[in-house]
Amino acid sequence: MAGKKEETFVIRIHDCQNSTWQGSILWAERQERKCFRSTLEMISLIEEAVQLDRENKALEGGYHEK
Repeated sequence: MAGKKEETFVIRIHDCQNSTWQGSILWAERQERKCFRSTLEMISLIEEAVQLDRENKALEGGYHEK
């Protein structure tokens, strides 16, 4: 997987209500922390971060998705 960078997320589950997780997620490479109220929101935050990283790499010319 040449040219692809891995992202690291630290997920802290603070509570579980209504059959879903509540907690916080830390994007380690950027030291950005966000809170989430559901598992779906957590997954959405991860997807958003990965997409942002891909867009930044494309703008820098360092990443070309095939």
